[in-house]
Amino acid sequence: MSEELENNTETSSKRKIHWTNDKILSTSALFISVISLIALIYQSYLAREENKLIQMQQSASVLPHLNQWYSDYNNAFKFVVGNKGVGPAFIEDVKIDLDKTHTFNNTNELFHHIFKNTKGLDTIPYITSTLIKGFVLPANEEINVLEVNGTENIKILKEALNTKDIVYKIKYRDVYGSEWLLSNENYNDRSETIPVSISN
Repeated sequence: MSEELENNTETSSKRKIHWTNDKILSTSALFISVISLIALIYQSYLAREENKLIQMQQSASVLPHLNQWYSDYNNAFKFVVGNKGVGPAFIEDVKIDLDKTHTFNNTNELFHHIFKNTKGLDTIPYITSTLIKGFVLPANEEINVLEVNGTENIKILKEALNTKDIVYKIKYRDVYGSEWLLSNENYNDRSETIPVSISN
């Protein structure tokens, strides 16, 4: 009995696979299917990477770039916010802290408060333009959020502003919805700042 089992085991282990045309065809088809699947996955990966590059190029072609600076020439002092990019900037939020005690959501109210409540400034004529949520600043355009004319007036204004702690955060987006933040919160030199991306 044990010899029979032993003989059966030996003969079964010595069996060879007989390759018929059907087996060859089915194995070849399976192999080709696996290779095709791998090629399809790789092509999908390449297509995704290409789409990412195209999106990056499209975003760069309409990228706004807000900046803030002071202009002081021709007997006029201006506090300027400009878009030096190639696409419009859609203002999403404006937050301005004054001396860590007052908060404003637009530039107009900020400067009206400063001129009304600062000795020496309450008699100086000035012009403001409002930067507020919902404002759209086109490419290569700028807005003078404050303008003061006259040498003596400018001198008084500069002295007053040097005593103020103004920290602003301007959140804006491009046409594709990417969000950016222009802020002087972390800068020692507050005459010029650089926007940072805050998109997830």
